[in-house]
Amino acid sequence: MQSKAVLIMIVAAFLTGCNYVSSVFPSEASGNSITSTDDLTPAADGSEQITFNGITKRANELSEDTLRWLEWYQSLPEDKRDALSFVPNEFVTSGVVAMETDATEAPPYLASLTEEELLETEELARFYFTEASTGFAGVESIYPADDNNPLYQNTGIEAEYDPGNIIIYMVLTGKDQAAGDPMRSISIARRSKSDSWKVINSGH
Repeated sequence: MQSKAVLIMIVAAFLTGCNYVSSVFPSEASGNSITSTDDLTPAADGSEQITFNGITKRANELSEDTLRWLEWYQSLPEDKRDALSFVPNEFVTSGVVAMETDATEAPPYLASLTEEELLETEELARFYFTEASTGFAGVESIYPADDNNPLYQNTGIEAEYDPGNIIIYMVLTGKDQAAGDPMRSISIARRSKSDSWKVINSGH
């Protein structure tokens, strides 16, 4: 009788373990249109591993923009996730080998601006999506893009401005949130310190 009780406990423990694995790695029945294993799982050394679009990376390998987008993505209802086709650059499986950029430090775009200048440009960005342009339904979230954001190297537009005269914000508008769309960018720049700030580019 005692041996049967031990056997039952072992089987129960095994089934509990199976349920845990199932919750960490959801099955294809989850309906996720991007990947069936999108999840955050704890790594053995205590750091987080993030699996998205069939690619697994450590959290410290991802940009701040991507981490924030993933946090926003995880907060969406399942039907909103299924409607998204956007995939962050770090998780694109195009077969193209990305160039190493670690050796070259990104220019200090954010640090080149004073707190007053950051407040002024953020106010302009908010004005653009609430009053200057219609249909965006206001701003739900806004923050400066990382210095290594590729938009800063956009030839013919953002790349024409030096640090201290340009700032890019990542913005989630009310319209995009309702539609389940990703954050969009807005680039604000000036030719010199004596010029006024202007919106020079915006989009997904």
